[in-house]
Amino acid sequence: MPIFSDQNEKDLYIQGVWEKVESKYLQVYPFLTDHEFRELFGEKLLNIMAALNCPQENCGLCDTDIDCPFYSAKLDRCGIDPYKPVHCRLWHCYECGPRQIVKEIRELTGIFADQMGPEMRAREIKSALERGEVSADAARKRFEKLIEEFRTKNRTFQ
Repeated sequence: MPIFSDQNEKDLYIQGVWEKVESKYLQVYPFLTDHEFRELFGEKLLNIMAALNCPQENCGLCDTDIDCPFYSAKLDRCGIDPYKPVHCRLWHCYECGPRQIVKEIRELTGIFADQMGPEMRAREIKSALERGEVSADAARKRFEKLIEEFRTKNRTFQ
């Protein structure tokens, strides 16, 4: 069973999300809190995603698939979990559920994950962690500080 009944419904949904991004979340996008993500994408999509079940939960393969600059195998979870990026929240592997639903969610990932923000600085932190120059705890704190600075700076200059 697909997420959207037809292309028109999908187009209207995408338009509605973009309108909310532009009117309310542009200054902090794509790094959203759980509440912001829920409000932006709506209950229907979140309920569908909650029903998906990845048999390899926390394996890190999805993070590797999307080349996330905030994920390292040396972390026990996302390095910026409080502000997990939109594309990370949306991305699911095909093992998680019905192929059609995962395909549609992946399409939404591509539409709403145009930019990542401070990617270069995040990759520097990740590299230092993986070289053993900083601890996982220190790297996580640096990631979170980086995103908080990003959100604050963008809010200030909008």
